[in-house]
Amino acid sequence: MTGPRLLALDFDGVICDTVHEGCRSAWQVCREFVKLDGDAPPPELAAVFVRLRPVLESGWEFPVLVLAILEGIPETTIFQRFQTECRQRILAKYRVTPKELGARFDAVRDRAIAKSLDGWLADQGLYPGMAERLQAILRGGTELYVITTKEGRFAHKLLEIHGVTMPAAQVWGKERAQPKAELLRVVARERSVGYRDIWFVEDRLKTLQSVERESDLAEVGLFLATWGYVMPTDTDEAARDPRIAPLALEQFCRDFSAWRR
Repeated sequence: MTGPRLLALDFDGVICDTVHEGCRSAWQVCREFVKLDGDAPPPELAAVFVRLRPVLESGWEFPVLVLAILEGIPETTIFQRFQTECRQRILAKYRVTPKELGARFDAVRDRAIAKSLDGWLADQGLYPGMAERLQAILRGGTELYVITTKEGRFAHKLLEIHGVTMPAAQVWGKERAQPKAELLRVVARERSVGYRDIWFVEDRLKTLQSVERESDLAEVGLFLATWGYVMPTDTDEAARDPRIAPLALEQFCRDFSAWRR
């Protein structure tokens, strides 16, 4: 099996394990709403946050999840109804909008970087073998794009720090403000690449399924990053889908011929 001409990757949960930094930054945002002690969450709250991380779809939701945990909402309820009920309940109680939370979340990260880059990096890092694999992909001539709901400048900074040198123009973050299906169309047009020559790796099954529903994107290769922040049933569900291939980190770090579609 030949590889793609263009590989599009999500960032959090695919390239980088950011859950602990996200929890810490969210905790600091939440201190602006409720009285909390310390710059970092207690270990027991952080452990719950890590378990529940798969329910999150966008960065502004990180503080919402911390507040939901502090509210004592049961984990089962959060897993089942975070997107449909819990988010709105928290937003309404604290009279805050997603836009405001997103700005506060980014501001916390900016302050952390300004204070100590090493400190900001301490709770996050690329998955094992990821930097080497991305470097090999870039050397091999495959065009590499990062398509993430994270602020693009944060993703690009993390890549640079870990020795993955790629143009900032190929790291597309939330500032693009479009669904990932549409961004795949944009990158295909801009790079004059056919959809059959594009592979997309994402750890959120719903995002892959949203691409799958777009008939014009039928030839895009879709892969679920099983090492990321996947829901408990995602891998089995993807395995039953003839279009979406579950992909292990060990496979990702090998040649494209090790991938299965």
